[in-house]
Amino acid sequence: MFSTSGRVFVAGGNACHHVAMQPDVARLKGAMLIHPWFWGSEAVGEEPRDPAGRAHGSGLWMFVCPGTSGADDPRMNPMAPDAPGLETLACDRVMVCTAEGDFLRWRGRAYSEAVTAARGAGGLEVELLETEGEGHVFYLFKPNCDKTKEMLDRIVAFVNAA
Repeated sequence: MFSTSGRVFVAGGNACHHVAMQPDVARLKGAMLIHPWFWGSEAVGEEPRDPAGRAHGSGLWMFVCPGTSGADDPRMNPMAPDAPGLETLACDRVMVCTAEGDFLRWRGRAYSEAVTAARGAGGLEVELLETEGEGHVFYLFKPNCDKTKEMLDRIVAFVNAA
């Protein structure tokens, strides 16, 4: 979480979404979800549909949260039937960053679409940035590459536009 000129933003992965969903959070100017690890029991987009491929997506989650209810745990799947409604996001704008080579990109796209649908036309600005030719969290492994700089420039522009 950070603030600039009295404007409060949250940035990160899954935790960013969950902070923005808290009813007692002050109204945020924006939330930037950077390569979130969202998943679910049902495939979206071009996610793998075979059991082994589905297990790949949820395997790390099961390791990190051994007491989880599974791939549709709202912490992992904010669009699950039992997840709190996305219309309650406590922010004015949302940016979702994904990468073309990331098998999680389909979930990031679906999240962007679901937030847009939940808030209705004109209710919330949602921006999707998909970096071409890169994989999940590429910016951590290549912090000085042009694609990382481009992503950071877009994030800065998103903050400055609020």
